[in-house]
Amino acid sequence: MRQTLRILPYVAFVFAGVLGGAATQSAKKDTGVSKGTVYACALLTPAEIEAIQGERVEETKSTVRPSGGLFATQCLFRTPTLNKSVSLFLTASDPLHPVPLTARQLWQKQFHSSEVDEEPVAGENKKKLDPERKRESREPCPIRGLGEEAYWVASPVASALYVLKGEMFLRISVGSAGQESERMEKSKALARAVLKRL
Repeated sequence: MRQTLRILPYVAFVFAGVLGGAATQSAKKDTGVSKGTVYACALLTPAEIEAIQGERVEETKSTVRPSGGLFATQCLFRTPTLNKSVSLFLTASDPLHPVPLTARQLWQKQFHSSEVDEEPVAGENKKKLDPERKRESREPCPIRGLGEEAYWVASPVASALYVLKGEMFLRISVGSAGQESERMEKSKALARAVLKRL
């Protein structure tokens, strides 16, 4: 069976592997990325997180993973209640250092490649899948009105909102507190705030 869409909630880790590992770095430290790089921690304010999650931000943890012309920057906005923390992951292309796989191409590979289409195992009736497997293998849900394209990817482990804009895309996850529909709406509100700064 080909790759299934249940891998998408872990796509941030795939991106990290594609981009190359790097230790957590301060935005002030030389990271090897071009001048004008956008850092994830600068895309949301503690006040915006508190307005959405109802708790103050106690700490922000920034990680940058540069690799030539493609880099990712991640920020964890940690709240007193851990499952209300917010994670923002931004993957972008650097026009000054082009690479074969751009951020937009990586997006296309993840959301539009035939390799992520789920195929039934021979002799398997999809209607007979157990509820847990159905929940894990749900297709990304298109979200209208955000960026150029956006998807909500639901998972029992970590649901997240993915949004494409130009040669960059973001992933927002708001923790596991509350119903999925509530987490989706909170993620959309945070994405709107981020998009204003991109």
